[in-house]
Amino acid sequence: MNKSLIALAVLAASGAAMAQSSVTLYGRVDLSVGSLKELGKGSETKMFQGGDGGLTTSRWGLRGSEDLGGGLKAIYKLENRFNATDGSSQDPFFKGESTVGLSGGFGTVRLGRSTTVYDDIRAVSYSANVFDSAFTPASNGVFKSGGDYNSRFNNMISYETPSFGGFYAGLNHALDNDSTKNETMTALKAGYKNGPLHAALGYQNERKTDDKYVALSGAYDLGAASISAGYNQRNGTDANGDDTEFTVGVNVPLGAVNLSAGYANSKTEKGGATSSKSSGFGLGATYSLSKRTRLYGGYRTHEVKNGAGTKTADTRLFALGIRHDF
Repeated sequence: MNKSLIALAVLAASGAAMAQSSVTLYGRVDLSVGSLKELGKGSETKMFQGGDGGLTTSRWGLRGSEDLGGGLKAIYKLENRFNATDGSSQDPFFKGESTVGLSGGFGTVRLGRSTTVYDDIRAVSYSANVFDSAFTPASNGVFKSGGDYNSRFNNMISYETPSFGGFYAGLNHALDNDSTKNETMTALKAGYKNGPLHAALGYQNERKTDDKYVALSGAYDLGAASISAGYNQRNGTDANGDDTEFTVGVNVPLGAVNLSAGYANSKTEKGGATSSKSSGFGLGATYSLSKRTRLYGGYRTHEVKNGAGTKTADTRLFALGIRHDF
């Protein structure tokens, strides 16, 4: 009897050892000091959290996995976004991501809140465009759809395929979780990434606003420099109009220094007539003190004019900052 109990205990311990798990704490803190000049408001010197005047929003998170055997893994990720200027947390607490799922040879399935696959395609067009930061004009005032579309879905079911010779695809579907509403959202992506080339197409349909988005993005690494570009369309209601948008960027690595520039323009039409036009330019540089710490500086300008040619927005942002990853 005792030998049997000992044998069972050894088998149980062996099984626990085989099911290996990992947990990683990660994050970054990003702050800058600079000036922001806006139409009708004058110029203001201030400290910016990364998302408003730097490279990225400050964050911390937990991610991990458990090896279930046979190539199958359980995965999860929890990410909090916070304002490092005053230590306050954004709402919801895990605004960046809160997902759990499975990954294996079939691809990856996740449930919860996360960025959409359409947002992934938009990110490709910004990959060499002033570090996809607050200095990137496309995502900061020029593209109307940049502020309108949902970059993250709640209550989301997500599937992404593995890479098949460089080809990949993904699908998101967000449940409205309310039988009295029809606010489901769907996103799709398909792309090819191999060597220096990355080209992809994205689509997103938001039932709540009846907006449909299409993005065609590309990036290419030339060695001495990398370039990225994107063409986007938003088809909305008659009241909101339709958007046509374009952006291009270039990044030049010079040892510890990275230089980048980006340009973007956008046009909104309602009832067959142009209701607004916008354009902007961004320029930035980073200097790596180490693999985790970098200094940076950036400048961004953008303006918006209505159908009559009158300026409705005009901004100038300049900032110097530091980002540390951990």
